[in-house]
Amino acid sequence: MKRSLIISIVLISLAGLSLAQTPEESSSRASLKTVADSIQTELESHGERIMGKDIYHWSTRLVNVEGCRAEFSVRLTNNLNDPTVHIESVKFSLGALDPYGIEMQKHWLQLPCAESDPCIVSTVTCSQTSADGIVTDCTTASQKRIDAFSVQFDGDPASAQRLLLAFRRAAETCRQPSLVTF
Repeated sequence: MKRSLIISIVLISLAGLSLAQTPEESSSRASLKTVADSIQTELESHGERIMGKDIYHWSTRLVNVEGCRAEFSVRLTNNLNDPTVHIESVKFSLGALDPYGIEMQKHWLQLPCAESDPCIVSTVTCSQTSADGIVTDCTTASQKRIDAFSVQFDGDPASAQRLLLAFRRAAETCRQPSLVTF
């Protein structure tokens, strides 16, 4: 009985030590959480782009950031003929981005992979509504790896600058080597 108690205490202590984080790891995770919150806030406020009288409508959202892996959702509605909705799910490691290649365009922010390596996985689904109101699936097998992701937004220059800095900070934070102690 006593032996089981001692073994249990030792196992619990070892489990606690394995879960302990260094101050650098804890700070890095807190920094990444702050940057992810900033990106999410900017996209909620400025992640919409509309062309024409709602002919084309983009909506970009940050779905989640787990560790250094990010997932975005881009919804594009095309109302030119039969209304078509494309939903793109984009996943990538923030550390795989080239922080100094991130640049603003007119209505989007270009996020390139380091060394043009296709580090971004994109999956698109599509649905189309006919004039009769019938919804059909227009999706083709479209999961692909790409070397850059364009984050659409409303063109607000201050928001674009904040997004640019946040993505650079996230890429740099995730590119930092882990501290190894012996």
